[in-house]
Amino acid sequence: MASIVQEGSMSILKLGGCCIVFTLVLLFALPVMSAEPAKKRYVLAVVPNQPAITLHKNWTPLVQYLSKQLGVDIELKLYDKIDVFLEDTQKGAADFTYSAPNMFYLAYQKQKYVPLVRSSHQLQGQVFVRKDSPYTKVSDLKGKTIASVGPKSICSVITRHALLTGQGAIDYNSSFSGSTINVAKSVLLGKVDAGVTLDTSVINDAPEMLSEFRVILRTEKIAPHPLAAHPRVPKKLQNAVTRAVLALDQSEEGRRMLKDVKLVDPVKADFKRDYSFFAKVDLEGPRQQSK
Repeated sequence: MASIVQEGSMSILKLGGCCIVFTLVLLFALPVMSAEPAKKRYVLAVVPNQPAITLHKNWTPLVQYLSKQLGVDIELKLYDKIDVFLEDTQKGAADFTYSAPNMFYLAYQKQKYVPLVRSSHQLQGQVFVRKDSPYTKVSDLKGKTIASVGPKSICSVITRHALLTGQGAIDYNSSFSGSTINVAKSVLLGKVDAGVTLDTSVINDAPEMLSEFRVILRTEKIAPHPLAAHPRVPKKLQNAVTRAVLALDQSEEGRRMLKDVKLVDPVKADFKRDYSFFAKVDLEGPRQQSK
């Protein structure tokens, strides 16, 4: 019996020695592990609604500000084509996104992106005709040709929804012009019967043409482009991004930065309040323009 106890004691001593050695190894290893870089790189994908060189100029100051404030590396990712941007966001390739509300909703459906912050200035679509046009109401445009920027632009999506589902819904032919200015020119030159834009687009892009047009339909107002985060981004970091963006509104320099990226007068975004509207909207639209 004594020999058994002795052997057991020796085993315990050996085991204890192993534990001590293992603990020492861990202690020596910890400084090495803590010396490893703690920062993580996050990717912010921005919708290509302007030339890449313009987006790079406008977004770089905000990306640098957020990286410094949050202690992480944020990489700005720009695109030449909408379709590539949509593919990336719908497969969750980006950690953060800034996109039109309809494009955000598509990404939400696939990846559950979380809207963090948005501008408080809402968007509204409008249908307009030449001031001397015989068309005075929406029903007059039945079977006519209406120009828009493109099938996936937010003004096209929300105005198409209003035209197809609203009171006095109509069928019409679509024409895609590629830009707000081209839409306005197409209407002005009589190439199409009416045009579709956001209410602020002609004011910003072609103010000299305002006196040439007459608006015959305005859509309901909707929340604008959100800055959103993929659910894999830690909640603590999501909240920090929101606070950092909202804080910019407290200084003149910060407000200039927000204006450049169209996050003027920012507020916290809320999915149900701001973007659940798109559950009832046809987000795909016509696959090609009507002949």
